[in-house]
Amino acid sequence: MAINNNNKNTSFLFPHTNSTVLPDPSKFFSPNLLSTPLPTNSFFQNFVLKNGDQPEYIHPYLIKSSNSSLSVSYPSRSSNSKAISQEFKPDLTITSSKKEKGSNGKHVVSSYSDLSVTLDIPSTNMSFFLVRGSPYLTLSVTKPTPLSITTIHDIIYFSSNDSSTKFTIRFNNNQAWILYASIKIKLRHSRSEITSEEAFSGTIRIALLPDSDSKHEAVLDRYSFCYPVSGDAIFREPFCVEYKWEKKGWGDLLMLAHPLHIQLLSKNDCNNVTVLNNFKYKSIDGELVGVVGDAWLLKTDPISITWYSTKGVKEKHNERIVSSLYKDVEGLNSSSIKSTSCHTFGKLIARAARSLQQV
Repeated sequence: MAINNNNKNTSFLFPHTNSTVLPDPSKFFSPNLLSTPLPTNSFFQNFVLKNGDQPEYIHPYLIKSSNSSLSVSYPSRSSNSKAISQEFKPDLTITSSKKEKGSNGKHVVSSYSDLSVTLDIPSTNMSFFLVRGSPYLTLSVTKPTPLSITTIHDIIYFSSNDSSTKFTIRFNNNQAWILYASIKIKLRHSRSEITSEEAFSGTIRIALLPDSDSKHEAVLDRYSFCYPVSGDAIFREPFCVEYKWEKKGWGDLLMLAHPLHIQLLSKNDCNNVTVLNNFKYKSIDGELVGVVGDAWLLKTDPISITWYSTKGVKEKHNERIVSSLYKDVEGLNSSSIKSTSCHTFGKLIARAARSLQQV
């Protein structure tokens, strides 16, 4: 934005201000990302607020990063008359049994996009590609590192294939997980921990086996070689959005779609997309269904969008509405907002802005 001052164009800068509520998230971002504005209200914001150690829901898992480790939970749900919530229990916690000297243990956001965020944990030489809708948790171990995977459950079954690149793990809570390695890795296990016998460098992918049913194992095996590292939501035309993922490895990409995705997925424009109707995960947003393809086109029927009422307001009600709005605005005294939650604080400020615009 530019303003004219004595016929000279100068850049306009909003004045700097310090908030007692909003934290400074910059310490969690890689230095190369700080030259541009940081995202607000992003799907990964719990990773960069306060200590960055609160879980974030990245379908179909709850993910938490803290103390040089990353934990993954396939959440159960609880409900009452007011809300439905998801319970975080660290089904798996991934770290290194030997931390790098001089590292403080915190994670760093090294890249992000519309549908993904990459978390680096320098003390463990690990980078996690957290992509919304991926049934696999994917991590890259950037240099030889001894691995440690712990669980709050008891390991009641542990096996590997002949090449030591696929491992099946079953817990006493009826969960089954499958671990894939890009190269041979020797793993041993105790009651609640899996460790590598030697330092490992390569790619690890871990996925929950839906319903612990072996009939779904072939699907996870088939698509385990191709993984997403980022994803964009692209608006090319009205009432249409394209999801497009950047991928590595080889083969086709397996992702998960929630019910609205399935409803809007345009079969006519997605010849390279296949829906796996019987491959499903549970989620707070409804069943997530497997979809094979690295580009989806989601289309909706054209609808009329306007800020104002399409039928208008009867004139006899104008005075009452205006009077009510003025009372609302008078009650929006920013000094009375005592919330220490940046999420709640932001909602209150946004409500005030909308009320002022209406008046």
